[in-house]
Amino acid sequence: MTSPATKLPSITRDEFGEFFAALDAALDAARNNAPNEAPKEKQKRYPFSWQEEVLDHICEHGVWPERINAPTGSGKSSVVDIHLFANALAAVGAAPRVPRRLCVTVGRRALVDSQATRADKILGCLEDALADGSGEPDILRRVAEALQSFQTRNDEKGSKPFETGHIRGELSNRNLPVTDISACAIIAATPDMYGSRALFRGYGSTKAARPRETALLAMDTVMVLDEAHMNRQLLHTTQRIAELQKREANLGVPTLQVIETTATPSTEDSDSTTLGVDIEALDSPNDEELRKRVHSHKELVLRPIDKWDGKPGNAATVNAAVDAIKDFLAHREAGEGSDEAHTVGCIVNHVRTAISIKEKLTKDKVLGKDEVELLVGRMRPYDLQKLHPDLFTTEGDESVKVVVATQTLEVGIDVDFADLVTELAPASSLAQRFGRVNRLGRRTDSKVVVIRPTNSDSVKKDAPPYKAVDLSNAYGWLEALNDAENPSVNPAAMVKNPPVQSSPERLLYQRPEWSDLLEFSRTDENPYDEPDLDLWLHDSLDAETAMGGVIVRDNLPSNTSAAMEILKTSYFAPSDEETFPANLKILHEILDYQDEHGVKPRKFLYRQGEISLWQDADHEEESRQSLAPGDVLLLDTGSVPFTNQGIAVTQRELPSKKDELEAVPFPKGIKLYVYEKCADREKDFREYLGLSPEEVAELLDSQSSGSETRIASELSIEAEDGQEVISWYAVVTDEESVEDSDIAQELAPTDPVLLDDHQNDVAERTRQLAENLGLAPEFSEALELAAKYHDEGKRDLRFQQMLGADLQADALAKSGHRSVAEAYRARSRSALPRGWRHEQLSALMVAASPEKVGEHRDLVLRIIGCSHGHGRFSFAHDAGFLLKEGYLPEGMDYEALKEQAIRLFNVGYWDNLMEQTSRTYGPYATAYLEAVERAADAQISREGH
Repeated sequence: MTSPATKLPSITRDEFGEFFAALDAALDAARNNAPNEAPKEKQKRYPFSWQEEVLDHICEHGVWPERINAPTGSGKSSVVDIHLFANALAAVGAAPRVPRRLCVTVGRRALVDSQATRADKILGCLEDALADGSGEPDILRRVAEALQSFQTRNDEKGSKPFETGHIRGELSNRNLPVTDISACAIIAATPDMYGSRALFRGYGSTKAARPRETALLAMDTVMVLDEAHMNRQLLHTTQRIAELQKREANLGVPTLQVIETTATPSTEDSDSTTLGVDIEALDSPNDEELRKRVHSHKELVLRPIDKWDGKPGNAATVNAAVDAIKDFLAHREAGEGSDEAHTVGCIVNHVRTAISIKEKLTKDKVLGKDEVELLVGRMRPYDLQKLHPDLFTTEGDESVKVVVATQTLEVGIDVDFADLVTELAPASSLAQRFGRVNRLGRRTDSKVVVIRPTNSDSVKKDAPPYKAVDLSNAYGWLEALNDAENPSVNPAAMVKNPPVQSSPERLLYQRPEWSDLLEFSRTDENPYDEPDLDLWLHDSLDAETAMGGVIVRDNLPSNTSAAMEILKTSYFAPSDEETFPANLKILHEILDYQDEHGVKPRKFLYRQGEISLWQDADHEEESRQSLAPGDVLLLDTGSVPFTNQGIAVTQRELPSKKDELEAVPFPKGIKLYVYEKCADREKDFREYLGLSPEEVAELLDSQSSGSETRIASELSIEAEDGQEVISWYAVVTDEESVEDSDIAQELAPTDPVLLDDHQNDVAERTRQLAENLGLAPEFSEALELAAKYHDEGKRDLRFQQMLGADLQADALAKSGHRSVAEAYRARSRSALPRGWRHEQLSALMVAASPEKVGEHRDLVLRIIGCSHGHGRFSFAHDAGFLLKEGYLPEGMDYEALKEQAIRLFNVGYWDNLMEQTSRTYGPYATAYLEAVERAADAQISREGH
């Protein structure tokens, strides 16, 4: 953390152009693996006029404009650069306080990945600038130092200029900077993952993580909804959340700001501030490049076919697309000599169509397998990482001749195809697809072929996912474009003849009300049924649009109890990297699948951080109703076929020859040994043969070391020679981070930590965070008080015994160094009942000593009780479960404390306290205050105090 005495660098608004150009050059150098060299023969790229205007608006008003209208290729991704510079100006006092976090949300997984990758690369450039301490600091270094001043962390890793986050797929990958809540941050998210968190119900999140993630993404955050016309319901929902937050207590930090960015705005609110590109006024020298893009050569070629029907895998569409691709390849080969990549793009409407096109190109030996890439949304990140790294950049990859994709390539990725083939789609979708070709205006012969029916009568029926009216309107729009003297689909042509907006999926959009938000914020309770967020998140209410995921594992033992042990062990928990995105229809088909013997293979369900064995319902309809968005099925490798070309598909889309799926390997430093699948049992299980699980546990305790953790099954099986042996064990040499888990509250990396010291340190860090964030004094005081007493419940002697404390000495907050496995074993052997919460006892102890918290009593109690995400709005256990006579610290009156506990947790005063504080301060404000205290606690724990 930058100390108060540290002088921050000087940065002025006029230096934005220099920052923009320097960052662009650094990114270009990084792409060429020459971080210390300026790119050769490349002119500096300064911001366009509209980008300067957005920054001016932020600096003048302290808020972002509600809308940014900019055609494809005009640099909308620069909102990240603007956000970083505006925060750097705020840090040095040269601009108003603005939201610290920027969340770019878009309904295409590939683009979310692209945004996250770009944010990581920018972070690397600024870290390189910080590391270069020679000479006068340049603009990148000064911006990095200014942003670094927002950090309060003080661990051995040092402070980053800003944090990054990435939430896509159907699992929470714990890649949100919840611990660094004061830092500037860039987060990339899909609409469902963002929207569910904005409503306190994060898909894939554990219940304890929900309020913290909501606070991070819905407070002190600007949410940029890219191509908002594709997510109108989410736009309405988030705008309403931002409106309702104005009714909450003013904490002194910005509330949610929502910005829609698109070339076709989805609302008609005349009061909204709109900035963007005026194609008729690109007169500035800095707009010369943009002017070239706007008027780029993109010749429209209509290719009618007789048998187009808009259905998946339509043979006529596949053949026409392959023929058009062949023509483009022949043309490009005849004109060889350019250094530029000449990749041809092909964007179609269905996964089956895309797969068929790739298969035909390779089967006909038009291209080799490595010369064609397939990109659809339903690919797991592990497989996406294997694609050519430069392919989805404006530089491209000349080794790839063709990219075949679905709608996942429509939005925002900086790919620059030489030519494009697409089939008929709604006009707004086609406009996005056209933006993927000749994106920078460098080519003079780029063409766009649109495959469509011979006459408009063929588009009088819906062709899911599109409606007939939208396809018919697109047909007429293309006719109008084609009637021009020089048929073109560049941005200038589409300004003169704008694409027809798609018809709304719903007659009415739903907006959340205050009562809805209060109900959603009850995150720790177990409702009879989880709320269906489709009403507030999706334009279409078609159940098939809801997403889940599938994971395959090749190392699970046949013993289901042993397999459950492995899946529930934190080292082997499901991860985003191995998840195939799949809609619920595909998941239902997997559940219904039977092998050749009529047997349904074993399946596990991952939901809200919990693993369970899937129990097939007696009735099919009951089974179908039991799946929910965000659910992930775990399968044994090869047990259920569900992929084609590594993409999750329906059973009718499966290939004749089954895919050979590869399970994603565990991270380096983590090895799992399963007896029945072990190639060298004699070597790997020798020391455990003949030992019971209890004896193995004692052996592991004696073998523990600081550099290696060994954990083993609590189940035994019969070895080949008839002896008893454990089912599995694991060796971990790279200790997993457990900072967000309950067990982190019991661990310290080095020496034991005294409770008083820990609470004082957390209180001081909370004060620093509150000052850094600019929290209003009354809330800073309440937070500091809550932090000072947040772990009082750890004084319970049962908890101290679990930590291995000397009961005659000062109480501990954390034990000395233990492995995660040792900590879990100590907890299981302690006298504490399962599910006991130390923060519940902390709230009780403070409630019994009102002099500690004064006028902020209820708010302080809430922050303490919810300090780990539990207790919202009630705790699962009553006074009898919480307290045990004889285990309270000396000086505490058991009877008096029990009477207070009965009032709080039996009679219902805690529920009333939660309800009243939520109504008084607001559900987002209270979640944010809880998150600040949790961040301080996690930072101090991470630093070993």
